[in-house]
Amino acid sequence: MTPPRRTGRPAPRHDPARRLLRAGSRLARAAAVLLVVVAAAVWLPHLLPGSPAAAALGPTATPEQIAAYESHLGLDQSLPTAAWHWLGNLAHGDLGHSLASGRSVTDELADRVPVTLELFLAGQLVALLLAVPLALASAWRPGGAVDRIATAGAFVWLAVPGFVLGLLLIWLAAVQLRVLPATGWTPFTRDPVQNLRHLVLPALTLGLTEAAVFTRTLRSQLLETLDQTYIAAARGRGMGTVRLLLRRTLRPSSLPLVTLVGIGVGTSLGGSVLVETLFAVPGVGSLASAAIAGRDFPVVQAVVVLGATGVVTATLAVDLLYRALDPRIAHDHR
Repeated sequence: MTPPRRTGRPAPRHDPARRLLRAGSRLARAAAVLLVVVAAAVWLPHLLPGSPAAAALGPTATPEQIAAYESHLGLDQSLPTAAWHWLGNLAHGDLGHSLASGRSVTDELADRVPVTLELFLAGQLVALLLAVPLALASAWRPGGAVDRIATAGAFVWLAVPGFVLGLLLIWLAAVQLRVLPATGWTPFTRDPVQNLRHLVLPALTLGLTEAAVFTRTLRSQLLETLDQTYIAAARGRGMGTVRLLLRRTLRPSSLPLVTLVGIGVGTSLGGSVLVETLFAVPGVGSLASAAIAGRDFPVVQAVVVLGATGVVTATLAVDLLYRALDPRIAHDHR
């Protein structure tokens, strides 16, 4: 008996409408997260002990002056009203003015975001250049000399706090060898050579710690991939080691590494506070540290929202990279 003929074409598993709906759902969740962060940042001055207005005006300020200053800053508004006004000002590029310097917060961030971004990218580059070759060599011959050295080195770097590593690098490169400056910063547009010299030590401080985590994570994933059947088949066909590792093994094993790099975008602000303070780098981290110490809440609010935006954007970018690295994820209905 012949089976009945099907009429028409089967419906595609992932039509454009469904894909667009999923993309819209992800964007809606991201927007909801940012709205919650904005509300928390706007309400932050009310959660801190004392009055920011009293701290800004000094001990000689009268209650009337403090009340007028709080009204000027919008501290007497309800949370929905304050959040709505903050978002409205943000739409016009106005994040308020620093209570410490009097400068526009937008100008402060415009000066410092490129510095932190350059430091983060340099640190990630150092981490990847160290972690990927070490993880590949360790996974290819587990238990070998390279694997034992990389494993021991990763545990050592993970045990050393970031500020201790930074001080050791300053002592070695700036005090003993005198080949690099210990602190300070030169913009790339002013002097590229001096910019790179000031960048080396803080980038190494960030990158070496990240490299230890990257190496352990990637090595574990590579070992799982090397046990797959298609890897054994490729070996049986005589595929070369370098080609097998780079083309067949590294790409499917890099998903956890992509996640770590994406998370690093959000956590780079927290890590850069210590590094930027230690090396006197004028980035967002040092700005946030000074703003918290001086109760400069307009700057703190802007930095909090900026950090949350970085985390949300990185999460969306990681999702897209997942689909590019492993097309099977695009066909997952979860």
